[in-house]
Amino acid sequence: MSRELMNPGGVFAHDDTPLAARRPLGSGTVVGLFSNQKANADLFLENMQALLAAKYDGISFIWFRKISNVPADFSDEFLNQCHVAVAAFGD
Repeated sequence: MSRELMNPGGVFAHDDTPLAARRPLGSGTVVGLFSNQKANADLFLENMQALLAAKYDGISFIWFRKISNVPADFSDEFLNQCHVAVAAFGD
């Protein structure tokens, strides 16, 4: 006996969109580190900071932390200084 399965999400289509080109990292680049402060999010970002600092000379970092269940209210400092961002949402 065969059964027909139905996808409860329905039929959908999506366009394949290529990823944006990576911005080169180098002297003067400011990397924003964004944490929602859930378990291990800060630990992940601390490790990313160490890896990036070891690989690229002259980059600096700025942190933004938010409470996990509250929408982010990014500071102008964070938004205006970051060239690239790394986000961590731990659980």
